[in-house]
Amino acid sequence: MKVRTDYHTIVIGGGCLGCASAISVQRRLLRDGDDESSVCILEKNLVGSGLTARHSGIVRSANAVPVAARLAKIAADQWHSLENLWGVAASFDACGAIWIARDNGQGGNAKWDSLEQRMREMSIDFHKVDASDARAVLPHFVKLYDDELYYLEPGALQFDPTTFRNVLYKALEQNSVQMREKTEVVAFERNEDGSIAAVLTKDGDRLACSHVVNAAGPWSPAIFAPIGLSVPVSAEPVCVVNWLTSYSDIESVFPIIADYINLAYFRLWRDNEIHMHQPRKRVLRETARAFAESPLSVVGADFVNDPTNQGLGYSQIRVYEEISRHRFDNIGQSVYGSGYKSYFDITPDLKFILGPDHRVSNLVHCLGAGQAFKYTPVFGEIVADFVCGGENYAPLAAEFSIARFDQAYMNDFWERVSGIDNSLEAEAEASAL
Repeated sequence: MKVRTDYHTIVIGGGCLGCASAISVQRRLLRDGDDESSVCILEKNLVGSGLTARHSGIVRSANAVPVAARLAKIAADQWHSLENLWGVAASFDACGAIWIARDNGQGGNAKWDSLEQRMREMSIDFHKVDASDARAVLPHFVKLYDDELYYLEPGALQFDPTTFRNVLYKALEQNSVQMREKTEVVAFERNEDGSIAAVLTKDGDRLACSHVVNAAGPWSPAIFAPIGLSVPVSAEPVCVVNWLTSYSDIESVFPIIADYINLAYFRLWRDNEIHMHQPRKRVLRETARAFAESPLSVVGADFVNDPTNQGLGYSQIRVYEEISRHRFDNIGQSVYGSGYKSYFDITPDLKFILGPDHRVSNLVHCLGAGQAFKYTPVFGEIVADFVCGGENYAPLAAEFSIARFDQAYMNDFWERVSGIDNSLEAEAEASAL
């Protein structure tokens, strides 16, 4: 059987966003009368084996960025009807989430109350509950304190990323998307107008295409640098710990706990473990450090699966242990189950890169900026709009164009983090004293 070497669309990256993009584009093409396998995924390792496999699997809609909240709400609805969108269903726990915030006095917190109001205006169910209501939906071993506020998001979901990898494989196969795993992109051929004519792989294949979707996350800068394209994405590490618990402690599924006092997310993991990670950092110096240190250049493009990431050091486990003890009374003598480093892919402004590249006419970007999983189905539909033509979802990506990171923006970004008053330099000087 002759292996096909020309495609309508090539998707670079086989994570959740790359798969969603490939599935949505292929289904549009099939709907429009193309009965061939016209879409191909190129994945340097295995489908879903990168950041997707290390995701917490938490899907929530509440978000301080209005358009991000709107996209998350659409995606949450699509997760429930994924069979209509992809032809396969995905299993998940409809467990809801309890958000915990600090009471700034008189039983309120203006910032969080404002968030509640904005979510109400967007028809996202995110509302304050009193301590007794929070206590009723949480397991008995969760500690609550007098200076806390609680917000319930009943529509939050949680997935098992391992199980979801199987969903990706089934959906790709059912929709006749070609998969080329263990295939590394090394170069591109360009047309006279600058568009991409073909993708060249390390195996020596030349794959012609009409469209290219970049869903390679933090690997993107290295992939597109040879053709002079700057893709401002880096990776921020985050540690993950799974605590063992007794089966007698956990009777059933409990809500996701978004603890914004201790800056930690907790969820029920497989085999009755408590899964814990911290949210991404939003301080400029931390964002800058991720770009300046460039993890890809330190351990190479296989940093996710590097052996040093398969366990955590004692000091990091102890930090997480102290946070967990503050929230759970059954971790007085914690039992460490497993731990590893995961990553958020981030941009300078911590927002997605989503939509066509202004420099290459047939290139579309789909990068999750650390929150890919929960947006997966709607991001796939947005990419399909841009590739196949459509206006149902594409307008929602307007503020996420890569064009916002022009030279002026990047000059300002680096001036803010590398100028005379730079917080990184100040931090270095302070640590030397």
